[in-house]
Amino acid sequence: MSVLLPIIIFVIAKLFRVDTGKAARSSVLIGVGFIGINLVIGLFAENISPLAQRMVDVSGITLPAVDVGWPAGAAIAFGIAEIGVWMIPLFVGLNLFLFAIGFTYTLDVDIWNYWHFAFIGGLVYMSTNNWVYSVGVGLVLGVFVLVAADWTQPAVEETFDTPGISIPHGLSAPFAVAAIPIHWAVDKTPLGDMEADPDAIQDRLGLLGEPIFLGLVIGLVIGIAAYSNALFVAENWYTILGAGVAFAAVMHILPMMVGILMEGLNPLSQSIRDYMTSRFEGRDMAIGLDSAILIGHESVIASSLLIVPIAIVMSVILPGNEVLWGVDLATFPFMFALMVPIMNGNVVKMVVTGTILLIPTHYIATAAAPLLTRAAGSAGFDLGGRSLITAPLGDAGTPATGLLALIPAPVGLVIGFVTAIGIWAALRTWPKRMYMVAGASEEKAEETVQRRHTGKGGGLLPNKIGGPVETTGAEIQSDD
Repeated sequence: MSVLLPIIIFVIAKLFRVDTGKAARSSVLIGVGFIGINLVIGLFAENISPLAQRMVDVSGITLPAVDVGWPAGAAIAFGIAEIGVWMIPLFVGLNLFLFAIGFTYTLDVDIWNYWHFAFIGGLVYMSTNNWVYSVGVGLVLGVFVLVAADWTQPAVEETFDTPGISIPHGLSAPFAVAAIPIHWAVDKTPLGDMEADPDAIQDRLGLLGEPIFLGLVIGLVIGIAAYSNALFVAENWYTILGAGVAFAAVMHILPMMVGILMEGLNPLSQSIRDYMTSRFEGRDMAIGLDSAILIGHESVIASSLLIVPIAIVMSVILPGNEVLWGVDLATFPFMFALMVPIMNGNVVKMVVTGTILLIPTHYIATAAAPLLTRAAGSAGFDLGGRSLITAPLGDAGTPATGLLALIPAPVGLVIGFVTAIGIWAALRTWPKRMYMVAGASEEKAEETVQRRHTGKGGGLLPNKIGGPVETTGAEIQSDD
């Protein structure tokens, strides 16, 4: 991906008449940023997986479904009945068609992450042996993430300063959409009034509230919990202290890597949006990218570290759970990425909402484990002697997997399609309200409504259902 994406970005930049030098520098910086992000995530996974294994061992409970993580999920996805091979041209064509008719504003250039669509299709193929239906399910997930990307784009642009970028990510988008009603309920509790964004935490805790010390403390706590039955062995303290330093490094370095990526991305996205605005009046467009560009936010990293011990404890105490956490403990930043605008970066709300989401995630990942294990065998994936594998966050335990792959055909496909179309219709009917629900401020929502939902829009489908948006000067009086 660190090679393919810069090439794709460069080609797209040239198609939109971006200066060659500017396009080349930005494309290389994007590749460098992705390499840096993957290195830091790899450091996190390398340290947390053995600690998680030890924490479960200390409990004395056996959990047979081993978490092999999203890298294995992606490898398996592209090896099942050639679904992954066909998914790329089919989704590119579908995305271009939906953009042309005005269904979506997003052009998803993040081809690597089409594996999420192939993964769902592969699991469905294992249960139905119907290739066409399985591909259809994968494409429905693709349509859903395009709709979710359009929905969350104004809030993402405002929060992360990413003009013209949307996030059609097959892992982040389903969790973000599922988090919205949970966050609404959490907001009705006393937690709703609690200020717990990174700045507020730092003001309250002082030095310990700084990200680097927060990572150090969390790493030490997890390390001590993992070696709680052998704390008097001096050698174990080397590992415990090492975990603390490694987690502090993740908190400090990851935002820097994302900063490199954004240094390349921002000038390109702004140039492309300016080109589109100057030539296609009334037609908005967003470049769809990986949610990796968001995971450097302090709220994302802090929430991701705090929920690690919670997830491990939940795997031990939840009755009927068979998931043994491993590689995907390093994937939590992708689960939280799109929740930052929805919850204003409130770390406590993000962790509470994430904890509630983890309850179904454990059971979905447990139920999907036999399918994934069969899929791995079909794809020639080396199970390494394990009899049962899963990947709770990437993607065997996501809400999308529970809906599309575990509900019997064709009910799952119908529910998934109706869900995507329902959100799309709500966006076109009450755009301002919907953008604000996804985390955009009222000012940003109004700006987006004026940009997207006034005029003809350039496609066959209406930009606004239920009558046009009325404007008076700079003010907008939307129907919602």
